[in-house]
Amino acid sequence: MRVQKTADGIDITGFGAPVFPLVFRSPGGRTELVTASSGRLTRWDLDTGRPAGELQVPEAASTETFALKAVTLEDGQVRIAAGDEGGLCLWDAHSGRLLADATGGDRVFQVAGGLTSDGRPLLAGTGVNGLHLWDPTTGTPLAAPLEHVGDAVAVTLATLRGGPSLVVTGDSEGVMRWHGPLCDTPFGTEIDAPHIDMLTTAYTEDGRPLIVGVVEEGETVHRWDAETGEEVGPPVPTDGEFVWIATATVAGRTRLFTADQDVVRQWDLISGEPLHGRFDGSYVSTVPLPDGSTLLAAGTSDGRVTTHRLA
Repeated sequence: MRVQKTADGIDITGFGAPVFPLVFRSPGGRTELVTASSGRLTRWDLDTGRPAGELQVPEAASTETFALKAVTLEDGQVRIAAGDEGGLCLWDAHSGRLLADATGGDRVFQVAGGLTSDGRPLLAGTGVNGLHLWDPTTGTPLAAPLEHVGDAVAVTLATLRGGPSLVVTGDSEGVMRWHGPLCDTPFGTEIDAPHIDMLTTAYTEDGRPLIVGVVEEGETVHRWDAETGEEVGPPVPTDGEFVWIATATVAGRTRLFTADQDVVRQWDLISGEPLHGRFDGSYVSTVPLPDGSTLLAAGTSDGRVTTHRLA
C-alpha cells in the first residue's frame, strides 16, 4: 500500500480491487476514514495516512466491497452498518468489534441510519422481504419487515422541519415515505419515479429536507421535497449505469456529487447546474467539518482512495 499526502488530503493506492470509503466524525471529535476492499475493512489515520486498525471481518457475509454507513447513537458513539446477501452487518466503530454478522435471513440491499425527531437512534435497511428497522446499538429488529410493493432497494432517513422523522424507500415502482414513532406508517402519497437505485437526504440552506434519488438505472438524479413529494429542479443527467451519490454544503451552497465509471462530478443541488472540479472515483462519501468545510473521500474501481477538503 502506498500513501501520499496531498495539498488537501491523502492519496492511498494499492488496494488492487474496488474500494469503498466512509468518512465520519468519531465521539472524540476526530474525522475518521474506513475503507472496504476485498473483504478487508481498514481504519486510517487521516493526519499521517497510516492504517489505524481493522474492523472485524464477517464470516457469514458474501460481500467483498461493503457499502458502509455510519450511525451516531444517543451517547455520541458510532456504529458502522452494511447490507449483505445474508442480512445486516454491524460494527462498533471504536473497537471494530462485529455486532451482527450478516444476520436476519434476508438479502439487504442498502442501509441508512440516524436520529429520529425524538432523539431515538434508528437503522433502516431494504431487502427482498421489505423494509427492516433495527436498533443500531445492538442490531436487534424493532418490528417485523414492513411490506413493500416491490423489492425495496434504496433507503434514506429525513427529518421534516418541526415535524416527524421519515424513512424513505425506493424500488421499481417509486418512492415511499414512512413516519411515526418507529417510522412504520406510510406518509403521503407514493412518488412516481421508476427504478430507484439509491436515495440520500440533503438539507437546503434554509433547512428544507430534500430526497435525492438515482432514477432509471443511473440515467438521472432527481430531487423531491421530503414533506410534499414535489419535484425540485430539473433532473440531473448522469448517463451512468451504477451511480453513487452524496451531498454536502460547501461555501454556503449545497452540492450534489455523482460518482460513476471512476469520475466524481459536482452539481448545484437545487439548479442542477454542473460545477467546476472533478475527482477520481466510483464511490463517494462526505462529512462536514467543524470549521464549515467538508471532507470528501472517493474510491476507485482499481483500488485507490483520495480525500479532499472542500471549502
